[in-house]
Amino acid sequence: MKANLSKTGLKDGGAEAAVQAARRGDLPFLQEWLNSGGNPDQYDTQGWTPLLAAAVRGQAAAVDLLLNNSHRRASPAIPFLKSGALPLHFAGQSGSVDTAKLLLDACPEHLEAIWELNGHTLLLQAVFYGHLELSQFALTRGASTAATTVRGLAALELAQQFQNQPLIQLISPYNCPAEEKAAYYRYLLQRIAPFTPASQAASQERSDSLVRAIEDGLKWAANDHGSIETTLREVQDLVEGQNTDVNRLGGPLQQPPLVVVVTGTNGSPPNAAVMRLRQQLAAYLLERGADPTRYEKHPMAVHAIIRAAVFNHLEILQMMAARLTPQNLAAALNEQPAVNGLTGLHDTVLRASTAGPDRFEDYLEQIRWFMAHGARSDIEDFSGRTQRRIAEETADPLVRRRILEALGG
Repeated sequence: MKANLSKTGLKDGGAEAAVQAARRGDLPFLQEWLNSGGNPDQYDTQGWTPLLAAAVRGQAAAVDLLLNNSHRRASPAIPFLKSGALPLHFAGQSGSVDTAKLLLDACPEHLEAIWELNGHTLLLQAVFYGHLELSQFALTRGASTAATTVRGLAALELAQQFQNQPLIQLISPYNCPAEEKAAYYRYLLQRIAPFTPASQAASQERSDSLVRAIEDGLKWAANDHGSIETTLREVQDLVEGQNTDVNRLGGPLQQPPLVVVVTGTNGSPPNAAVMRLRQQLAAYLLERGADPTRYEKHPMAVHAIIRAAVFNHLEILQMMAARLTPQNLAAALNEQPAVNGLTGLHDTVLRASTAGPDRFEDYLEQIRWFMAHGARSDIEDFSGRTQRRIAEETADPLVRRRILEALGG
């Protein structure tokens, strides 16, 4: 089939059409575009190159053509403009082993390349998205299990967080000592440390203290239920007594306090004290004007609604929804972050597909709530998967049926 280059706008390189062709794996189009002088390293208006687009869709043949054609070879080192992801990081989202292999053959040093937004390497990307075969490939290529996310989770801990038993079993024999992970995490935090002007130092210290109080309080609550009131008083003093801005980014990851509140699980099985503290902190911050749509800087550049969806904090989602108009809530539920294009419903379905029995029903309830409040199940993430498609690809037939029922049949 002859490619129709009349639509590519060759005058400006045709990047828009080439990116679309790369997404669908249209080799004849890409070949003729390259033959006609197309630049495979040119960005389109959304910050994509053809190689990035092909990698995130797992279009290995298109990746091969772009990397190894006889006209102008694409660079595997050019990142996505909106988030800094390399093509290899996007291969980690797609789950395509063939795509990852082609990219690593072209640039072997990228195996441990750090995506500074979230700290992910290829292995961490594969584990985050639940890709068993790609995780195995990364491990056999020598991927380090000491590498952590910017939240300090190495591959094994990331798999444990999402109760993904096949991944836990795969990674365990490769797991490295905790000391190596801790040393790596210290390095990573130094690498992403923000710069604060002297004029903002006092305000930033108060915001950092607020984030620290929330994080420490949630840790203490797990074992000391009496610490809940202490944490609430400390937060209240920082906000009301010291006039700390509840929407200012704080902590090493530069997050708004509300995002910090909804980051993390309540334990397995859920710890009632931790859950209660999260809910009380969320209610207080919202009452003091916290914005549920305020973005963090790390690890995902998302707002509290998406983060709460990931960790199944439905009660807090309902609190935040009460602060938004129905239109603004629906927009937030359907928003696609620059890190991966996954809406809150994508994340909810993805986590439901691997959740243990103690969390599965709660994720189903959250799916039903999303659908009742304007969430769409037909939005493609960067890898091309809709929320419904993630459900349809769930291996367990009973889990698959229950998720699809929650999505509306």
